[in-house]
Amino acid sequence: MRRCLGAVVALAAGALVVTPPLATAEQGEYPVVGGVVRDNVDKPHGPSMDEEFDGPGLRIAADYVRGIDVSKWQHDTPINWSQVAGSGVRFVGVKATEGNYNRQEFYSSDMTGAQAAGMYSYAYHFATPNDSGALEQADYFLDYAGFTPNGATLRPALDIEANPYDTANDCYDKTPAQLVAWIREFVDEIKRRTGVEPLIYTVASFWRDCVGNSAAFASYPLWVASYATSPVLPGGWSDWELWQYSQSVTVPGITGPVDGNYVRGGEEALAALATKASEPSGYTAIAPARVLDTRTSTGALGARASVTVDLSSRLPATATAAVLNVTGIATSGTFVTVWPTGATRPNASNLNLVAGDIRPNLVTVQLNADRKVQLYNNSGSTHLLADLAGWYATDAPGLNTALAPQRVLDTRSTGAVGAGGKVTLNLSSQVPASATAVTLNLTGLGASLSTYVQAWPTGAARPTTSNLNLANANPTSNLVTVQLGTNRSVDLYNNSGQVHLLADLAGYYRPDSGAKFVALSPMRVLDTRAAATAWVPVTGGGTAVALSMAGPVPSGATAAVMNLTGIAPTTATYVSAYPKTGATPARPTTSNLNLTAGQILPNLSSVALGPNRDVWLYNNAGTINLIADLAGYFAP
Repeated sequence: MRRCLGAVVALAAGALVVTPPLATAEQGEYPVVGGVVRDNVDKPHGPSMDEEFDGPGLRIAADYVRGIDVSKWQHDTPINWSQVAGSGVRFVGVKATEGNYNRQEFYSSDMTGAQAAGMYSYAYHFATPNDSGALEQADYFLDYAGFTPNGATLRPALDIEANPYDTANDCYDKTPAQLVAWIREFVDEIKRRTGVEPLIYTVASFWRDCVGNSAAFASYPLWVASYATSPVLPGGWSDWELWQYSQSVTVPGITGPVDGNYVRGGEEALAALATKASEPSGYTAIAPARVLDTRTSTGALGARASVTVDLSSRLPATATAAVLNVTGIATSGTFVTVWPTGATRPNASNLNLVAGDIRPNLVTVQLNADRKVQLYNNSGSTHLLADLAGWYATDAPGLNTALAPQRVLDTRSTGAVGAGGKVTLNLSSQVPASATAVTLNLTGLGASLSTYVQAWPTGAARPTTSNLNLANANPTSNLVTVQLGTNRSVDLYNNSGQVHLLADLAGYYRPDSGAKFVALSPMRVLDTRAAATAWVPVTGGGTAVALSMAGPVPSGATAAVMNLTGIAPTTATYVSAYPKTGATPARPTTSNLNLTAGQILPNLSSVALGPNRDVWLYNNAGTINLIADLAGYFAP
């Protein structure tokens, strides 16, 4: 069966629509696998569509958006994508692959033709779990289909339904548990390589009979096939994002019937299924400025509450991302998420807090045209503070040079910083004369009293903001991007008691050369809780895991910006992130996370990439789970 979905992008008035060469299918060129002709599933549907209903009486809401899906079968005559778009179809799903044996020859021209005509489009893969493994099929799919976060490409889709090639074997010779495991491996690979959770296309009867109505994928957007007056949902889902309501829709520009689909929620919901990277941007660093303090404005945020921060008066219209130091003051365990207004709240977190925590974390958040961001508190009652440290904009001058991390300060060898004490960090030997700002991972440890630490350019007035908040002697880290002052130096101030400070240089900005930043909607690119992770023993102790950025990050990228969260280590440990330059790269004497046993701790990290766009994540002691949420990357 064919499953396709796409959405329309509005074209500027008078824009030229470029239609690619029209193509037609040559009949009789279907693959034969196991003695059975394959890919002709695009002509009939699977046999378990027992809710089938084609005709009037559909319950259509006012906010439903029209779409279709296509495959090779629609190419008996050329598809005219301009006519399809002109009829009001807003999106199209395009079959890309089937199993590990068939690549749909018109996939590329269909995707580009639909988008050139102003529609959203997306790729889907027809799964045959009895032919090969999930990992093999997921890679086969993405190696051919690719994924471009251009704002016009919707999430990729897995089409999993009854076996159309052997009606006595609907479930592909697999038990429900085996199918759940197969689907899990497939979607995890899609997430790893693209950074997004794919759509899952299925049918209620297949999901019941073959997958046991598993709720394991309830967080994934559902594309349900149900030919009834309203969608019949498979077990495990409480709602749907896409509804394939018919297999016999007539559309101008296409000869013969096609599948009809709806997205519910209007154009906003359709756009939310797409991922868009920002335009490449330079950086502007500023003296920190407080832009939110709920203690003096809205009051603490309750459970599942959010607050909007309008940055439009502080940032230029060309801004693509803001850099904020966000501090949470929590009364109970919770997490905080920051994202641009107008977008769906992502499956990502920026702060993880326990009761009594006062904890900051640097956040790089993509911006929409209104330059507003939302901050969400999940549980309990939490005060939030946000200090603007800078922004990325298409016309900003600061270009990034990523470095393998290097320790540039460790007061354990020079003496702790006392109450009201200041340390001047001279970086003139580490960065060039044209450098304007640096990125440092700043760590405080051994604090004798509750205190805070500030970082600012040498020669400027000390700000009224903070970069580190330390409640006790446990080590606490935070990424800092700070302007350079006199002699390319930065001042560090400790408010109370005695504390040791560590600083690890991750990179610098200058106007004359370097890479620009491309902001993304937060993408979860690693979660070792959700899948088997290959931890590699490291000579001298500890273990490491390789994190590939080859899916969401393009070739030539120099560094990735990601929120790295450590979860419940079995013993006190630290985690270092650095470029994977070889099979087992040498570990630098730096750290990104410092955790006590059982702690959950995030920290934004700017990490240079290895030659294959890989990052090496090292854990010093015990075992730990790691989460990585990609916020963007630097590329020339």
